[in-house]
Amino acid sequence: MLARCLRTLTTLAAISLVGGAAFAQNSQHSAECAGLRYSGNFRLNSAKLYLDLAVAKQRSDPDRSRSAMRDAQRQLDEATRLGDSDAMTMAFFAGELSLIRGDMAGADSMFTKAEATAGDECKREMGRLRRNEWAVYANGAVNLQRAGNVDSALVLLRRGNLIWRGEPTGFLRMASIFASRSRTDSSIVYAQLACRSTEEARFLDLRKVACYTAAQFLQAANRMPEAEVAYRDFLRLSPRDLPGMAGLGAALTVQGKTAEAAILYDSLQLAADTVTDSDELFETATGLVRARRYPLAARLYERELGMNRCDRDGLYNLASVYNSMRDSVHMLPIALRLVAVDSMNRGSLAMLAQAQVLLRDTASIGSLTRLQNLSWSFELVRFASGDTTANVVAGIANLKDQPLPAFRLTIEFVNAACEPVSQTVVEVPEIPANGSHDLNVTGRGRGIRAYRYKAN
Repeated sequence: MLARCLRTLTTLAAISLVGGAAFAQNSQHSAECAGLRYSGNFRLNSAKLYLDLAVAKQRSDPDRSRSAMRDAQRQLDEATRLGDSDAMTMAFFAGELSLIRGDMAGADSMFTKAEATAGDECKREMGRLRRNEWAVYANGAVNLQRAGNVDSALVLLRRGNLIWRGEPTGFLRMASIFASRSRTDSSIVYAQLACRSTEEARFLDLRKVACYTAAQFLQAANRMPEAEVAYRDFLRLSPRDLPGMAGLGAALTVQGKTAEAAILYDSLQLAADTVTDSDELFETATGLVRARRYPLAARLYERELGMNRCDRDGLYNLASVYNSMRDSVHMLPIALRLVAVDSMNRGSLAMLAQAQVLLRDTASIGSLTRLQNLSWSFELVRFASGDTTANVVAGIANLKDQPLPAFRLTIEFVNAACEPVSQTVVEVPEIPANGSHDLNVTGRGRGIRAYRYKAN
């Protein structure tokens, strides 16, 4: 059964991570907030003056800046030795000094200490300092990733995480990188960190992506108790999300929590009747299949196909559901529609043959013979549609032990009613024995929702 995840983790290459450069580049003075107490203390006042100098000279006179840092450190050490200075202020200054030196772990430790007793204004200021420093690493990582230097991007992202963990963007980028490398455990860790990174409303959509992704990966890894928690985290952010409800129901079912699952599915069924988004229906139905809720899954696939008649994935999945239910009467017409849009695919032809076998229809002999004699197969990799274009990425596989002669293939892009919008004729070259040829075809026109093809 094909699972088409509609909210899977992206590369996030389009996200711009802005927030300014490090504080030292934005000001001629070190940071300030109302809760700092240093003016009546010789050691702390001196440390503040040296910090101001270190910041002011960081670019124009690096040697003098480093000297000022040493003097600031000396004053802080002496204040610590004497034990007569405000602890929050000392920790604040020590954290700022660590930032200037590039010691992210040290800065994080000192700011965390200061935040324990700081007022709201100083907490906000430390948050600003943390994020500004993080943004330098995050923006650098974006540029490195775009240039293809993914390992170096990860180094910067990890370094940035040491000082700022208050938003999902960097964590999501790391989760995406690890997912692309099939390092699922690491991807889960960073998706969960992104999910729980902040309560700020402006990051809600990214947190939803992160929570849902973590839940799906945990479910795929059969870590059901953790998947249940992750789906509940997601549903707290998006309470009536149907795919999320279906995922949680599957996690509950596997754990034997049938009573909870039954209540959830009743709510899901009522909510699904009002949904008009075919992609949401598809994804929800796919989640229901995992929980073996076949009748409800079939109902949602049928509704999805009513909105997008030629959706190959929906047709294949619905036929598979009816096969699981041994409902040959409903399976056969869906399998016929499937083969009409995907006539040279082994899975599609096998689905038709199975429907005929279940009906004890002798036509199955012809379908099985056609499947056995198939000379080449159309294997979809990805179909994506936008407002005015759609893209099919696929492969033509030569199934025989001799070369496949060159031929023409017409890919037709259709709308939700399965009516043609545009078509492209592809020249497929000769393919060697047991070889393959990659296709990447773009269709243009408004309202493209699916595709079908035929050999000329």
